[in-house]
Amino acid sequence: MTAREGNASRPEPRDFTLTRIVNAPRERVFRAFIEPARMQQWWAPRGYRMLSCTLDLREGGAWRMRIQSEETGEILSEAGVYRAIREPERLSFTHAWVRLNGTLTHPTLVTVDFADRRGRTEISFRQTDFPSAAACRSHEEGWGSSLDLLGAYIDKGRAT
Repeated sequence: MTAREGNASRPEPRDFTLTRIVNAPRERVFRAFIEPARMQQWWAPRGYRMLSCTLDLREGGAWRMRIQSEETGEILSEAGVYRAIREPERLSFTHAWVRLNGTLTHPTLVTVDFADRRGRTEISFRQTDFPSAAACRSHEEGWGSSLDLLGAYIDKGRAT
């Protein structure tokens, strides 16, 4: 068996986990995930900016955001439903893109755990159930960029 054949039989990942340590207490970091004014500073990946954010912050409550590409002007909408809100330890929600006709793409599940690390916070961000490996890779890159922006936002002391 060649290396190529061996790789062909292994399924490509359809979920990912990202981990970051940020220099702030987890209560503050958790708020950066649930307060629109704070989310606006980091939620969209580099090259995008948040246009609007509405949250019904309760289990079973819906959320919706619009982001815009700074390069092309394209506007994307994303939406979901909160599954678990355990401040300041865990946040879980579905995530889907909103098509132009208003229907949603295949929803994925996002679970974010916040662990206290002596006044710093370890964020474990997991997104699962992608319909394809390509969609998984795209989200991993986008969320990686967003979490880097979150770290920079917190490091600048604006997330107090």
